[in-house]
Amino acid sequence: FHTKLVARRTTMANGETKLTQTVRNRRKIWHASTSCPPLLAFVLFSILSMIVVPSALSFSIESSTIMGTEYQLRPYDPERESDRSSLEEICANVYGGGDYLPQKAVSYAKDPACSFLALTNNDIGDASKAEDRDNILAVANYKRLPAQNSAWIEAVRTHPDHRNKGLATTLLRSVVDVSKQENDVHKKKPPTNILTCTVQSNKGMLSALEKVGFAQCNTIITLSWAALKQLPGWTPDCDKESQPLLDALNLKHLVSPTAKAIASSSWCTISTEHELLERLQQCKTEGGCTGYLPGLYEYIVPGPNRVDLKRSMEQGLVLALDVEIEGNIEQAILVFTEDERISSLKSNWVCSIVAHTQLAFEAAVWHAHSLDVARRMQSFQQGEGNNDIMDTENAISALPFCLVFDDAVPLEKGTLAHALPRVTDECVVFSYDHEGSES
Repeated sequence: FHTKLVARRTTMANGETKLTQTVRNRRKIWHASTSCPPLLAFVLFSILSMIVVPSALSFSIESSTIMGTEYQLRPYDPERESDRSSLEEICANVYGGGDYLPQKAVSYAKDPACSFLALTNNDIGDASKAEDRDNILAVANYKRLPAQNSAWIEAVRTHPDHRNKGLATTLLRSVVDVSKQENDVHKKKPPTNILTCTVQSNKGMLSALEKVGFAQCNTIITLSWAALKQLPGWTPDCDKESQPLLDALNLKHLVSPTAKAIASSSWCTISTEHELLERLQQCKTEGGCTGYLPGLYEYIVPGPNRVDLKRSMEQGLVLALDVEIEGNIEQAILVFTEDERISSLKSNWVCSIVAHTQLAFEAAVWHAHSLDVARRMQSFQQGEGNNDIMDTENAISALPFCLVFDDAVPLEKGTLAHALPRVTDECVVFSYDHEGSES
């Protein structure tokens, strides 16, 4: 397939052809003005199973709102020493120096579903500073999620020396433009649902998202990292034995007897991605859930890049509840995945719950602590060939995990959901408003 580009053609030193896309940064709406020259070229995008932004492509963004400076948007190159060092500088003080991005950058760059993009300095006005050109000023990863006609913008970072200059806004607009071009190529209706998230306190990012045309659509309910690290035995430097979540928090009494009475046999194993998507859609239609599986500051969408979800599905750690209790249908989805970004806790298990009633949520949390789930999790960790401990229930106990859940879960006072130590700085999810941004 081909994509249309407002472009000028240049020749790379190695003889390859490079297309450079020029766009003007407008204050409210970012698109080619009527005075722009006509389309000059088409470029063939190679694909594996999804759309890819090839490494040979470079998009140059001319901005009239940031002191008339020109920036270039190009793929991050993990083989390039200057790219690696620039990224390390950008991430040095993120998450208290524990940013996961430098370790994830290589996988982002190699993932055919992703475009890990770098906004660089392309000012050629001073030849004496040629070595400073093309240094990374900001980065972002654009991850395509075709299974749900969506995309996720993540890992947005700006170099500390270049913050408060509107670079995040420029970068986000550029990524959105990439998505729009791909929609035009495929004539997608509806267009890709572009999603991203940030925390409520990140005013700079909230402002940038609003300027580009994003609107808040949901929240992902996450437990407080600080509270989890205070639990005895939960951090790597603590020698104490870690207890399961409800035991460590002393909250088992808040699970209703009705939820506790739901048999483990009522939970069915989801064995295919198609079934998981159907269940998510059902929860959205019937209960007002988001339609996505919440993860740790992300949505987990089935696809080739979600090896963690595939492995969990193979081990029976993707489960669904659909039972009638006292005349009401109780539905929930319970999923365990291992998140390699977690390093400050002994366990990197994340428990994701989709539910829209208090009873279904409590049933999911209770089942997450069951021996049945504990067996599956320990079998997962030890490998299929090591099942010796599975013969003795006394040798099995529920493993600790971080909990995230859909914002359709009621948070009424006195309930388990309300009593859990949730973050005060909420993770808010934004969706790009295609119609509003074009008006």
